[in-house]
Amino acid sequence: MAKINNVLFICSGNTCRSPFAEYYAKWLKKTKYKDKLNGVNFDSAGLYHYYEQPQEGTVKFLRSKGISIDDFQAKEVDEDLLDNHDLILGFEKKWHINKLKRKFKNSKELGTKLHLLRKFAGFSKDLDIPDPFHLKEKEYNAVLKKIEIAVEKVVEKIIEINNE
Repeated sequence: MAKINNVLFICSGNTCRSPFAEYYAKWLKKTKYKDKLNGVNFDSAGLYHYYEQPQEGTVKFLRSKGISIDDFQAKEVDEDLLDNHDLILGFEKKWHINKLKRKFKNSKELGTKLHLLRKFAGFSKDLDIPDPFHLKEKEYNAVLKKIEIAVEKVVEKIIEINNE
C-alpha cells in the first residue's frame, strides 16, 4: 500500500462514530504518536447530513478522555472528499462500504482505498460497528470503546505502512 497522508472516517450521519474516530485519531497524533504521524491528516463525513453537531454521547465520551470536539462541523461525503483521501474507513459493510461503492461508482480508486475500520485494523470477527444513536449511555460507550481500540490499531498500521 502507498503512503497514507489523508484518512477519512465515514458513518451514516457524521454525528456519532466517525467524529469520534476522527477526534480520537487526532488526539493520538498529538499525544502518543506525535512524532510518528507527521503529514497524516484525519477527517470524517457522513453518507447523509442529519445534524450539525456531534451527538452528546460522543462529546461526553471524548471529554472524559480530555479531548475537545468543540470545533467539529458535520458534513456529507461527496466525490471530491473521497478523491482527496488515501484511506477511507467505514463502520458497517452494508450501510457504509456497499452504499459508498454504489453511490460513488465513478470515484477514482475507491475500491482500493475503502475498508471496514475493524477489518483494516486487523480484526477478523465482529467487523461491523453498529450505530450507537438512541442507545443508553453504557451501550453507547461500549460502541465508542470498540472504535477507540480499532482506531489505535489503524494508527499503528498507518505508521507501519508509512515507514516502509
